[in-house]
Amino acid sequence: MLYIVLPAYNEDEALPTLLEDIEQNCETIPHQIIVVNDGSTDRTLEVVNSYAQTQTNIHRVDHEQNQGLGAALNSGFQYVLNAGGNQHDFQETGVRMKQDSPDMVITMDADNTQPANHIPLLYEAICSGADLVIASRYVQGGEQHGLSLGRRGLSWGAGKFMHYFAPIKGVRDYSCGYRAYRLSVLAEGTRQYGPNIIQSRNFSGMVELLLKVAPFAENVTEIPLKLHYELKKGASKMRIWATIWGYIQLIYQIKFKTWSTAEWAEE
Repeated sequence: MLYIVLPAYNEDEALPTLLEDIEQNCETIPHQIIVVNDGSTDRTLEVVNSYAQTQTNIHRVDHEQNQGLGAALNSGFQYVLNAGGNQHDFQETGVRMKQDSPDMVITMDADNTQPANHIPLLYEAICSGADLVIASRYVQGGEQHGLSLGRRGLSWGAGKFMHYFAPIKGVRDYSCGYRAYRLSVLAEGTRQYGPNIIQSRNFSGMVELLLKVAPFAENVTEIPLKLHYELKKGASKMRIWATIWGYIQLIYQIKFKTWSTAEWAEE
């Protein structure tokens, strides 16, 4: 079974298009969508409820207050591991499972900047033996459009920074959250670090998650991603300086092995 986790904070404009694109691209793949409504103050909750009434494979997890990207992903992972780790706990999708298809989780942004047509590519990569697959802007065929110079520099610098201090074979794009994980890899990560596997409260949490679960993944690979950030509706939720500070904290933890004791920067 494929589980798609969407952390959503004030994404009422983007979600309808994204949910429809996912259904169109995953028509032949048995899948469940878990939208984590992270304390949204717009109509995100109404949008998810509306789609869930007609599509039984859409599920909602709520945070009463905004807790940030990391906490939203933690909640989505726990929902899958606790309620959906057994595919029979979900209602039937009407789509036949691919023989010997492993359980997997795909994470992606809910702002419709990451194209849903990459989901089948990520899915096939896991089915073909990968344990962790990253949709990468930095492999041949990858591109990014609509990002400010500062955001481009931050993403590029984060990759170089982490590649130097914590190299992972097969990884160039450390910060992109559009990824596929074999469910067993996430399960092992949460057994090691607990249900709140991501402690960071800013966007450096995606790098933190990668560093924590990569040791449990024998085969890590990337597929090219063409990111179109100009499609985003509304203002960016990233705070650049908080994210940079988060990367510095990650390096401190790597060097001194203090994952559980670091104090994290607020988003």
